[in-house]
Amino acid sequence: MLTVQAKVKMSFNFNGYHFDLKPGDKLLFANDVFASLPEELQKAFEKTNTVLPPFYDGEPLNGKTLFVFMQGAIGDVLCSTVALREVKRRYPDCKLWVSVSGRARPVLEKLPYIDKLFPHPAPIKEVVKAHYFIKAVEMVNTPAFDNLNMVKWFLWKFRLYFAEDETPEVVVDEEIVKELTPIFEEVKKLSGKSKVLLFHYLASSIHRTLPPKLLKEIEDLVWKDYVPIICSLPEEDLTVEVALEAYGIRAANLSYLMKDIRYLMAAVYLSDAVITADTATLHIAGGLKKPTVFITGPIEASLRSDTYPTVIPVRPNYIGKICKSPCGVHATSEPCPEAKIRHQFYSPCLESIPPKVIYFALKDAELLCEKDYPKPEKCPLCGFTGTFSLFEVINQHRIFECPSCGLQFPYPVKAMDYDKAYKGEDSEETLFQFTEAYKFYTSYKSLDEEEKERKKWERLPRFNILLPILTILPKGKLLDIGCATGNFLLITKKFGYEVYGIEAAKEAVELGRKKYKLNIAQALTLDELPEDFRGPYKVITAFEVIEHVEKPFEFLKRIYELLEDRGFVILSCPPYFKFENLALSYRKYKWWHHDYPPHHLNRFKPWTLYYGLKLAGFEEVVVFTEPLLTGTVLEGITPKGIDLKQDNGQVIHLPKEVTTFIILDTMKPLYVNARYLGNFMFAIGVKGKSGINWEKVLRDAIAISAADIMWRDDKI
Repeated sequence: MLTVQAKVKMSFNFNGYHFDLKPGDKLLFANDVFASLPEELQKAFEKTNTVLPPFYDGEPLNGKTLFVFMQGAIGDVLCSTVALREVKRRYPDCKLWVSVSGRARPVLEKLPYIDKLFPHPAPIKEVVKAHYFIKAVEMVNTPAFDNLNMVKWFLWKFRLYFAEDETPEVVVDEEIVKELTPIFEEVKKLSGKSKVLLFHYLASSIHRTLPPKLLKEIEDLVWKDYVPIICSLPEEDLTVEVALEAYGIRAANLSYLMKDIRYLMAAVYLSDAVITADTATLHIAGGLKKPTVFITGPIEASLRSDTYPTVIPVRPNYIGKICKSPCGVHATSEPCPEAKIRHQFYSPCLESIPPKVIYFALKDAELLCEKDYPKPEKCPLCGFTGTFSLFEVINQHRIFECPSCGLQFPYPVKAMDYDKAYKGEDSEETLFQFTEAYKFYTSYKSLDEEEKERKKWERLPRFNILLPILTILPKGKLLDIGCATGNFLLITKKFGYEVYGIEAAKEAVELGRKKYKLNIAQALTLDELPEDFRGPYKVITAFEVIEHVEKPFEFLKRIYELLEDRGFVILSCPPYFKFENLALSYRKYKWWHHDYPPHHLNRFKPWTLYYGLKLAGFEEVVVFTEPLLTGTVLEGITPKGIDLKQDNGQVIHLPKEVTTFIILDTMKPLYVNARYLGNFMFAIGVKGKSGINWEKVLRDAIAISAADIMWRDDKI
């Protein structure tokens, strides 16, 4: 940000405004905006020092004037409307002045809570009249902006932090709506459809633009419900028609009608749903609360859409030769480096997204917009009754969160048919089919002879962490719930337990019995146990089971009843706070994972699992995860190469392979000490008192397991 004054009389057009300046007239510029001035105009100014109003830091604003100095593009300015509106809601007697580019001015000029709009650059003589000043020009490629949701970034700059409504304010021009309505009606009439899908596949940067081929594939999926239309602003692309013809896309191209941003707002208003790679269109659709799918590869989707209750973001699951999505690069003037290596134009991460994933996302966005829907009356774990927050819609299921224990669960509840899944016969298409986990249900037939099979599973981190713990637990009868073909039973046999297992899938039961002569029974619930399987047991285990059950409290209570006094239960489930989630915020919509219905019905935070076991009667409860390991660190971060500039001007480049090694080697102490950051969460519950020093046991078990997995020499 800099202040300059005119050295000569000037008259010029710039940044959407006309300026007439006399010698000595002062303007306030964002640095990069000044740099975009023609060189002859830059030379006509000289830098000067001016005392500006103090930066606003949360002081009461009634009766005061707040000057907001903004730079951003249309999408950024749309996001700012949340903070602008919230200022006036909290301080109705304040005056709100805003400086903004001419291109983005139409977004703000009809908002009732803005008292005066100024150009950017702003006249200093007006700026100095304000009591407080907000600088909102340090945007893309600044740490705070690149790591905060855009709406939250503006709330932070305004020292507001939260807003009553965190969706943008979008004022639609009624005259433009009247102008476009007949055309929209004609498109629906000619296509025979009753609903319009606005598809904006162009983005402000090449590497965020969707391949037209993807549009064609999505169009074929939505055609039975929607007629797609394309509405691109004039300056965005001149090749839309060529792309439509080349790929046989049936969408109606209404881009010729989009004279400026006001027309795009009206087009979104008249549409029934939106699919977009463009952030400005995203913010318009979010503000108008339209069912929307936001597709992004290079940038983290939640940083743009997380505050919008009707938007589903779709992110790729792409690992390439030199990058991993999201790479974090917001804007480039050419194809991304990965695309250039592959000799292509469009970003490979975007090309990797299956069209059906986007279609499923659209169906979920439609559910988000429904006003009346079934709501739970009672938490299935702690029994809380009251209001439950809707956390997300995913895979056509609504996920609610209990405000008492933190459990996340779907309502209505319907588990998947595991017999069909194990046979690969699940005919219903869902997101789950696009995950690696889906392959697990058809890979269980690949079994080695017993000792090799046991050693294979002992090296798996989620079982390896239990090896030290099993050595100190008392021996006796052990029941493994959801034992599959008996992999954990092979391990516990070695420790001297009398092992039993139950499994819902018939074929897995038969394989475990035949291959390893294990005592396994087929049962979907604990109430279906055969007579000789009804305990009591010294130890009961259930790995990745509790997230699948419809009534988790009843499940825990039944386990408690099956245990001997001073008996032990060991549970595991997906972790809510693993390193990957902490590094990239909670990935709310895990398209590429499997932590959603009908596969997983419950999500547990550490205290949720603890609370559930205590409610079921367990006196001692401890919670931990498997060790945090090298590979899982790289799931949460994307190391980048760096250039080191020396005093003599020489630049040393460290490729990402080197920086990766440095990061992972530096983090080795974390691997052997991380209590809650691993990929699977465990809980141990004791029916009675164990006398075990759990803090010491868990500390040592995690350290030993991390060393065993990463550094064990199998020759010793």
